[in-house]
Amino acid sequence: LDVHVGYFSDPEELPGLAHFCEHMLFLGTEPFPDENSFDTFLTANGGYSNAYTEAENTCFFFSCSTGALQSALDRFGAFFQKPLFTASAAEREVNAINSEHLKNLQNDGFRVGQVLSGRANPAHPYHHFGTGTVATLLENP
Repeated sequence: LDVHVGYFSDPEELPGLAHFCEHMLFLGTEPFPDENSFDTFLTANGGYSNAYTEAENTCFFFSCSTGALQSALDRFGAFFQKPLFTASAAEREVNAINSEHLKNLQNDGFRVGQVLSGRANPAHPYHHFGTGTVATLLENP
């Protein structure tokens, strides 16, 4: 599922918001409040899930056995209808996002992208920082 919103849509004062939302949607919903409910269900049914955030898109995907598809779709749909966004999960996920960012700093492709976006016109969304860090999501929003 592509929600067709990525980090180009992040507010200037909150870089990394789309990526943060991507992470948080997996961590409990009103009908399935356990943070690991979706992953536990998919694992039990031969599946997995993942997601990624790009400039203009955030994509979510999963796989499971055919017999579990309807229940998986019910759980997956709740991500977008009734997510919890709990405070305890939020702080953990900001730290996970920060770890992703620190890992990315060792990647030459990522660093080239940061140089290019940093040199882009500040009025254009390409100038946005998309990953997020503890500083952008927790300390300085």
